[in-house]
Amino acid sequence: MPLINMNMKIVAAVFIALTIIFAAAFGAVYALDSSALSHKNSEITSKNNQISSLKAQYDNEKAAAVLEAAYSHWNNITIENLSLVSAEYTSNATLHWIGGPLSGTYTGISQINATWTKFFNLWSAVWFYAEAPPTVMVSGNTATVTSMNQFVLTPFSAEKQVQYLNISYTLNYILVNNNWKIYNEVWHIVGSGFISYTAGEVHSLKAEAALEAAFSHWNDIAIENSSLLEPQYTSNATLHWIGGPLTGTYKGETSVINTWTKFFNIWSAVWFYTIAPPSVSVSGNTATVTSMNQFILTPYSNQSQVQYLNISYTLNFVFMNNSWKIYNEVWHIVGSGFISYAQEFAEYNEISSLGLNHINQIAIENISLIMPQYAKNATLYWAKGPLAGTYTNYSEINTTWTKFFAMWQAVWFYASTNMTNNPVVTIHGNTAYYNATFTQFIVQNSTGFYYINVTYSIKYYNFGFNPATGHDDYKIVYEIFDNTALGPISKLE
Repeated sequence: MPLINMNMKIVAAVFIALTIIFAAAFGAVYALDSSALSHKNSEITSKNNQISSLKAQYDNEKAAAVLEAAYSHWNNITIENLSLVSAEYTSNATLHWIGGPLSGTYTGISQINATWTKFFNLWSAVWFYAEAPPTVMVSGNTATVTSMNQFVLTPFSAEKQVQYLNISYTLNYILVNNNWKIYNEVWHIVGSGFISYTAGEVHSLKAEAALEAAFSHWNDIAIENSSLLEPQYTSNATLHWIGGPLTGTYKGETSVINTWTKFFNIWSAVWFYTIAPPSVSVSGNTATVTSMNQFILTPYSNQSQVQYLNISYTLNFVFMNNSWKIYNEVWHIVGSGFISYAQEFAEYNEISSLGLNHINQIAIENISLIMPQYAKNATLYWAKGPLAGTYTNYSEINTTWTKFFAMWQAVWFYASTNMTNNPVVTIHGNTAYYNATFTQFIVQNSTGFYYINVTYSIKYYNFGFNPATGHDDYKIVYEIFDNTALGPISKLE
């Protein structure tokens, strides 16, 4: 019994010892596997972090590439290089232009190129900057850039002038063959104006603007437009008129405009030019323009007459409400006279030309050219031959010339060049006379050639100046066709 118990105890002790050994061994193995798993998990986490970092870096690289493309686009606009700008678009891109003369939606590279060409033709120089860092959003193979940009520009029309355009910009990109291309663009003008950099430039621009205001004033006088003149004055402006029937000092806008209205009622047409370049001086917000101008005028009383006025001109301006206004004006007439000094000689030439032209139209037998030369109530006196008689009014004269042309297949004429036989022109007021003592017509019918010697007398009346032709409207009111001799051409020496 004691021996059995002892053996049992030994067995139990051995079992316990083995259990402890196995437990220790299992625990060691478990501890080893857990450590390896933890290590693997740590490696996975590290790899994921690296992947995330690489992805973020890749996205940042994409965003940087897109931003670089945007800046490149804006730079190519400023250097006005159409070939570089054009290469940045997809072929079916769209440009939305909002504001200004180019407003519209342009689809396709051809329309976009044409639009940028128009823009470049407006401006001789362009600069830009982004007012704040642009915003870039990338999603896969597409990206969007938004920015508030200011473009500073000088126009071809006035290269001393500096302007700005504030642009709310949107560029939509797509990745094509590893290059970011614009497929949609929004150019939205949200502000514009003028920039001045230096006092010298400001002074120059002020002087230029004052001179422009002076020329505009003189031009509006020439076109006789009181409504355009009125806003050029301050309300308390003064006009000093020296010389002529309007001499006086006129104060206040109303009095000044009334004076110009009287001036315009004297002259039916006015032109002007400056005899020498005007002088401009600017001091702060005031400016003075002095000039020697000549105004060419035609009076209502005699619209075929041309006169001139030489004006010593002074215009004093004040800058108010963003424009130059006249507060003092001196119109000093220092010379006047007639430009048409040989007016009477010109009228003589005109009557002589009309008379010869009338005879020439008879020679070419053109009734449609002859009849407009007569007044409606004109009279034609035919002295001899089968057409002898007195024909009164337009219709009878027309019939008479038609009969004359029916008698002859062809007509020629010449007027004597002998000084004693040259046509004589006399003018008395609105009445003029053309007298030719010898005009010879050579005529032909079926039997042969004949001559007709004619003493010609034409009385013209001036029905007034015709603005359509620029001449006085002289019409025949009385005509004498005195055929003094008729015979076969063989009888002529």
